[in-house]
Amino acid sequence: MKKLATLISAAVLSASMSTAASAQDTMAIVVSTLNNPFFVTMKEGAEAKAKDLGYNLIVLDSQNDPSKELSNIEDLTVRGVKAILINQLIQTQYRTLSAWQTARTSLY
Repeated sequence: MKKLATLISAAVLSASMSTAASAQDTMAIVVSTLNNPFFVTMKEGAEAKAKDLGYNLIVLDSQNDPSKELSNIEDLTVRGVKAILINQLIQTQYRTLSAWQTARTSLY
């Protein structure tokens, strides 16, 4: 859990260093499920850090559904978020990569 929190913090920090944050800068996190307390804690930590850095954060729950996860990622690329952090379902690994390749956003 500590390694994942460090990874999320590093991704948020690296995104903040690449561009200066403004009110319009938005990042997103896609979690496999918010029914697990671990991912709820991860979401809360990401929201707090994003707020501290001046980013808007969109959190989407894939509900352990591969098609919903892919739809969430596609939706975020259309929204033009600066970065997407994904707790990826194993079934969507290749489809996620394909969606990312068509987007102009950072995927972590």
